[in-house]
Amino acid sequence: MTTETTTTATRPPNLPDAGLDGTYWHRYYEQEELAEIVAATSFVTTVTSGHIPIHVRVCEQPEPERAPTVVMAHGMLVYGLALARLQLPFHRAGFNVVQFDVPGMGQSGGPRAGCTTKDIFAAWQSTLDYAAARYDTPLYAMGVAEDGVTCYYVASARSDVAAISVHTLFEYGDPGGSHWMGSPWMVRAKTIGLALGVRLMPTVTMPATKAIRYDHVFAGEGDEQFVEQLTADPLGLHGVELRFAYSLMRRQRPQVRFEDCAIPVQIIGSTGNQIWPIELLRRSHRRLGGPKELVELPDAPQWESNRRFQEQYSEHVIRWFEAHGAKTDRPTRSTER
Repeated sequence: MTTETTTTATRPPNLPDAGLDGTYWHRYYEQEELAEIVAATSFVTTVTSGHIPIHVRVCEQPEPERAPTVVMAHGMLVYGLALARLQLPFHRAGFNVVQFDVPGMGQSGGPRAGCTTKDIFAAWQSTLDYAAARYDTPLYAMGVAEDGVTCYYVASARSDVAAISVHTLFEYGDPGGSHWMGSPWMVRAKTIGLALGVRLMPTVTMPATKAIRYDHVFAGEGDEQFVEQLTADPLGLHGVELRFAYSLMRRQRPQVRFEDCAIPVQIIGSTGNQIWPIELLRRSHRRLGGPKELVELPDAPQWESNRRFQEQYSEHVIRWFEAHGAKTDRPTRSTER
């Protein structure tokens, strides 16, 4: 049986390295995708967020000042170049893409999976500030997986963000946000235990595969190979410090209540998701006060590594952004509310 993921030993000749002088990440892509990724990458830079250097990779249009700009990070188990398959459709559609690695992950600085949501919020702010200063046009913010929550917490309070798309949305501290860890009472008990652990041993690390089941996250056809590659990836998530895990579970209120949010928000959920049940997202969607959309992917898992799933996912996001002011060369399409 063949899959869409192939192994490439070396990068194509006469092309830049897309911001990482190594070839392991090539294994996630087909040859033509790999060539497109490195060709689309305009430059890489570093944004300083507090005391942490943030790795930023930029894919610009030929006339970047005339193009809409999307800012995105990545899910907590991957990093930017491992999620480039999701970024390419935006560049093809006419967006500038500003992608950053979360503090403590990928190519960004900070202790490996030891930074907290406070550091991630700051990285979102710093990267959005960078994009706003460079392009001086309305921005579009996209968050996938857990990063959808950090995206909303920051972008919903900014006047220069025209629309938001997130893969999941809940308030930190809601037991439903850690559904995979057990019943609500079990999640609360584990949160208390983590709070105690953080006070005594904040940097103690647990294996990443113990913190979350990778086969529940990546549950598409052929994803066994992707999971195997990801767990062996030098830049993959290998361990999770207690302080990082606790920051994802403790109570934190967003700057803008869901009911008070005026920025258009799209939520994309999967009805077969074993990590965040669709009813959790339906509750968050009902609470949103402004323009909103809930896209439900029927029978889909949390995520799939293949090209088909990620391009279809991107199409929903691009359509939403175009409906809220992103001017591309494509025909404007209607949205569902």
